[in-house]
Amino acid sequence: MSKIDKIKEKINYLKFWIGICVASIISLGTWLSLNFGKFNNLYLIGVVLFFLLLCLIIFLDKKIRNLINELEEL
Repeated sequence: MSKIDKIKEKINYLKFWIGICVASIISLGTWLSLNFGKFNNLYLIGVVLFFLLLCLIIFLDKKIRNLINELEEL
């Protein structure tokens, strides 16, 4: 497999995980909005997880952009 194909497969794999994270953020955000008045430890964990998933999406996006730039150089 050529280097270009490997980079394309890495990009596709990372896009898959971004999709999983986006779906998780949407469902977690819905749950958080429905349970807004019920503040407890589980709600706090949900808020922290929401922001961790958001950071993960940003990290994966930067990784994909770097791989795309690496593709341009080839």
